[in-house]
Amino acid sequence: MVENPVEGTEVTCQELINAIRDYEDELSFMDYGHIANAYGKQPLGGGSFVGITLELINNWRIQFESPGAPPTITVYVRGGNLVAVNSYSNNPIKPSDYVTVIIAQSSSPTIITPPEDLNMLYLIESLRGRHATLGSIFYWDPVGGNDANDGTQPGDAVQTFAMAQTLCTAGNNDIIFALATDSLGITTVTNESLNITVPTLKLRGPGYAFQLKPATSGSDVINVTANAHGIEISGFYIEPAAGGSDNGITINDADNILIKDCWIYGATANGIDISNSTRTKIEKCAIENCSAGNGIALGAATTRNNISTCIITGCANGVDLSGSGLSDNILENNIIYNNTGAGIDISTDVARTGIRLHHTLSGNTPNINNLSSTTFQDTSGTITQGDIDAIVDGVWDEVISPAHVTVGTAGRTLRDAKTKATLASLK
Repeated sequence: MVENPVEGTEVTCQELINAIRDYEDELSFMDYGHIANAYGKQPLGGGSFVGITLELINNWRIQFESPGAPPTITVYVRGGNLVAVNSYSNNPIKPSDYVTVIIAQSSSPTIITPPEDLNMLYLIESLRGRHATLGSIFYWDPVGGNDANDGTQPGDAVQTFAMAQTLCTAGNNDIIFALATDSLGITTVTNESLNITVPTLKLRGPGYAFQLKPATSGSDVINVTANAHGIEISGFYIEPAAGGSDNGITINDADNILIKDCWIYGATANGIDISNSTRTKIEKCAIENCSAGNGIALGAATTRNNISTCIITGCANGVDLSGSGLSDNILENNIIYNNTGAGIDISTDVARTGIRLHHTLSGNTPNINNLSSTTFQDTSGTITQGDIDAIVDGVWDEVISPAHVTVGTAGRTLRDAKTKATLASLK
């Protein structure tokens, strides 16, 4: 044990071997057995000598005492080569909290990184609120990765999602981090659609900087297969290829799915298509220009799903609910505007849909098409274009007159004068 180290503390291999030999010579410790072998120091001529190689054996390791609290300090072992033969992956250093040990070997500097602090990782993961679980972590880098790597560190990332998924274990809550390392700032995947088959897998990206844009049509960009329960998909830009009929994300017969912080653009079918599934959560997603399909389509046997804080525009219907056995789905706090069909379309066979918590619906045809007798709509916070017009008219009427839009009235004259002044200022 190197006691009371501080930032920059250094020990040499010679100092270590001297201390070890002194320790072995103590009468009280002679029954511990041999601790280390040492080699080197043969003269090379000209005053140069072979460097020391200190080999720890019998599971002995060097440890630097922990400072007990952050910040992490960096300490060094220099002046030779420090190696070990032990049951700890031949690591000569016993890790300590808040200590990073750098071994400056004669051949090359080597950083010995302490094992991951799982308590800290679990704490960070718990702050996510949803799908807060932690298994093994793997890295996917389409630009700098290699499928021959083990994927356990960013520098050892694999190149394809398919390979990254083979590293994951069903039910282990493993995480795949998608890395955007392209020098231009945006990493684009054109040669791979994602077929997620491993239950409880968490797939996380950095947002717009990581784009899934297949070069050819014929497959949904992300497909969550049957029984792949507990999946998370977050932080991706998704754009299907033109010319086909492909969904951005498809979920069929898979429960407890989280889709978060995704931007889905130009899907040639539905932006997100869900069927025969329960407890899917879609939040903070933007879905645009799915003109051939719906922004979000909830199909048969889809129950207890939640769509919240999403922006949906430029689609056929914003959210479409249609199919037998479809019930108990909730929509909250969404902005749904300028879709060619309904903002929210609910068919007759749908039971107990809840539309609640301050929706903004504008420019849809109609904003809500409700054919179900059991839909609950909280209108206390809903804002429509008619509401906006009424508020504006009310302000004008209060200040000028109820006929403020008529030619010749004070309100119309004032507005025309402002328009002329604005145009004149632009000349």
